[in-house]
Amino acid sequence: MRTPLSRPFLLLCGLLYLGFGLAVLLAPEPAQVFAGIPPAGILNDFEGTHGGINAALGLFLLHAAFSGPWHRPGLLLVALVNGGYLAGRLIELMIGGPLSAAVLAVMALEAALCGLALSLAYPRRTAAA
Repeated sequence: MRTPLSRPFLLLCGLLYLGFGLAVLLAPEPAQVFAGIPPAGILNDFEGTHGGINAALGLFLLHAAFSGPWHRPGLLLVALVNGGYLAGRLIELMIGGPLSAAVLAVMALEAALCGLALSLAYPRRTAAA
């Protein structure tokens, strides 16, 4: 079910993921520094994983924004991806110790996107008067 905000939300998420994915693919070093990833050998995996997957996710979400059959699955994918990222970071926080301010800000964004995606995928229905 589409709500007035769900299409702009999917468009925004699609552009966000596509932009992040392309940024990591085209210039992975700044993203690596931002994420606090050590420079040794992991850069190629970081490019492929975060760059490729986020770019593909962004393209799918842009498609879902305009596709009736894929609209709700797109919203649910936003919720699942951000919920998964957030869960992984929370586990890291519990077992690995403090996270940087940048990562904490990303966690807040992930929580907000997850919650908003779920609320758009399953809007509350108002009782008929």
